Amino acid sequence: MDYPVVVHHLFSSPGHNYFTRTKFERGNAPVIRHREITLEVAKGIAGDRFEQGRYPITFFSLEVAELMETELEKSVDISDFRRNIIITGINLCELIGHRFTVGTVTFEGIAHCNPCPWMNAVIGRGAYALMKGRGGLRAHVIGGGKLGLGEQMLQCDITLAKTAVTALTHRRLP
Repeated sequence: MDYPVVVHHLFSSPGHNYFTRTKFERGNAPVIRHREITLEVAKGIAGDRFEQGRYPITFFSLEVAELMETELEKSVDISDFRRNIIITGINLCELIGHRFTVGTVTFEGIAHCNPCPWMNAVIGRGAYALMKGRGGLRAHVIGGGKLGLGEQMLQCDITLAKTAVTALTHRRLP
């Protein structure tokens, strides 16, 4: 099945700003914006903190960020979410346990990307609760290639029916 999506942002960061830090201490590792990234099998983005990690790539839905702006009544800096690929047009949670291709790169959806409590401190009170079940997708690179900004086709072998901002509970996540 083919689904039209848009890749809005591509980010990497050489260090952790939240994870591994003392409670609510924020690091100062820069967020690097890319127009295009090259992904190799079993690796993430060169120089990213998760390049060789267990889940080297993270996806996040721009629709969820926009919903959060509406619910929190404030502007949100998309880079504060610390995800690699910001996309629209798909419910990322449906891709858990499935292989899919965006552009020329093939991924395997591994797990829900749980939000961390820092979201309340960095984005605003209520952000953590709004992200539960909608924190994004952790993925492996199965087939390497280049991924750029703009309109793309997402291909997968399953029918996707849910909208990007569908509320899911952890009990219902695959």
